[in-house]
Amino acid sequence: MGSITASKDDVKYLNRFTTLPVLLDLLRRKRLVLLEPDKWEDRNDSEIMRVYKSRKKLNHLYALCFSYGLETIHHWKSFSDGISGCCIEFNGRELQRVFRSLGLRYGLVTYKKLGDVDSESIRVDEIPFTKRWPYRCEEEYRVISENEQCQEIPIELWMINKITINQRMPDQVYYTIKDYLKGACDNPEQKINRSTLYENRIWIRKFSKF
Repeated sequence: MGSITASKDDVKYLNRFTTLPVLLDLLRRKRLVLLEPDKWEDRNDSEIMRVYKSRKKLNHLYALCFSYGLETIHHWKSFSDGISGCCIEFNGRELQRVFRSLGLRYGLVTYKKLGDVDSESIRVDEIPFTKRWPYRCEEEYRVISENEQCQEIPIELWMINKITINQRMPDQVYYTIKDYLKGACDNPEQKINRSTLYENRIWIRKFSKF
């Protein structure tokens, strides 16, 4: 996947790969929930966040992760696997406006090789936005809160550009969920589709014509 040129304040869209229960909570309460990094599966990531929290002498640290790039198999398998997986695409510039209004720290993640990292080259404030090079395909955009009073981000539903459902969801279940989500979004024109990453009929037809 080609890299997208962007700065932390000029990302047109932000993708949140998650699951239907999280999506339904978002639609009902109009809140994005930040979580403590301690339980993250990637221990490289969670441990350096612990170091950051300690170095900054913080009592609280919460984070929320997005992707500013195109969907990949890695995104679906790692964050939205199974029939309940989904991706919420937000208007990036509107979300950034909310981040700024709440005084949150946010930005693009930088991916570094082991040889590029030493105690002299990494500033403490850069730690939450630094990950190992093998994860570069994620094109991650991260938001962090250091305030116990700010564990949730209020949004408006019109900030959602579209919702994409995991292709593994059976057809009839998908149609039922699609109708339900349109009602939950209070917008019958809301763009709700199913991913075609695992099976794209246009791609297949192009080869069938040979």
